[in-house]
Amino acid sequence: MSSNDSDVDEKGDDKAEWSARNEKIFIHILHEHVKEGDLKASTFSKKIWTLIDDELHAETNKRFTISKLKSKFNRLRKKHREFSDLIQQSGFSWDPVTNTVTASEVVWADYAKKVPGVKPYRRQGLKHYDVLGEIFDAANVAGQLNMSPIQLPPNKEDECGLEVVIPKDIKVPPVECNKGKRIRQPVIQYLERPKKRWNKMENLLEICSDVMSQKLEKAKEKSHESINKATEMYSIEECIETVEAMGDVDNQTFIKLMDKIVVLEWRIIFLAMNDGRRRAWLSSL
Repeated sequence: MSSNDSDVDEKGDDKAEWSARNEKIFIHILHEHVKEGDLKASTFSKKIWTLIDDELHAETNKRFTISKLKSKFNRLRKKHREFSDLIQQSGFSWDPVTNTVTASEVVWADYAKKVPGVKPYRRQGLKHYDVLGEIFDAANVAGQLNMSPIQLPPNKEDECGLEVVIPKDIKVPPVECNKGKRIRQPVIQYLERPKKRWNKMENLLEICSDVMSQKLEKAKEKSHESINKATEMYSIEECIETVEAMGDVDNQTFIKLMDKIVVLEWRIIFLAMNDGRRRAWLSSL
């Protein structure tokens, strides 16, 4: 068992219960429930926790309690947050292929003093980091919005996570959970570093983008309407009529004025002036 599996709860029995295999199965089951949309307000309901306990028992032949499952869930959340913060720190480098974190001795020592929980990652990075990211990113969104979480859809090959990989030529009968409410394939092999082919955040961003596009289109329409209205109110014809009504504008000044009033802004300015200022402006052209 790796150092990352060394959690110890108040009763001191966590090491024995949460072996590397049990932890992996637990993460797999959590990931499945997140994809099914069972995560509400950053956690699961009592009914779902009971179902998770049944499914975990079916896979491990060990009975856990809801309180222990919640405690393990929160410890995994803390580990994921600490590791995410670690690999984003200046001076640290993380290789996702080998799952190793490198930094100088001084940088490691300084950061480990601030966050003691990162010491095990000097030997190996956090296992199942990508899958935990999908679980807790969805949990964070659900907690912030206080509504149904982002449901992670499965991909065509392995349902985008710690899913069972079964050779095509082997038929394995499904294992039925105690309550008979759900059928799940037995855990045979997990993908240590699944590819993130699906990300519901992209769907959310697309929705936001569509909304913003609609707002921009409406704004453009209003802008065009305003321009058209202003063009009608401050027309070139009205400017010419105003100049002709003045009666004493010479041809040279009139031609210079025409160069100006082809621009809407100049027409607005010209028609907004009183007669005295209008004459002064014309004489300055």
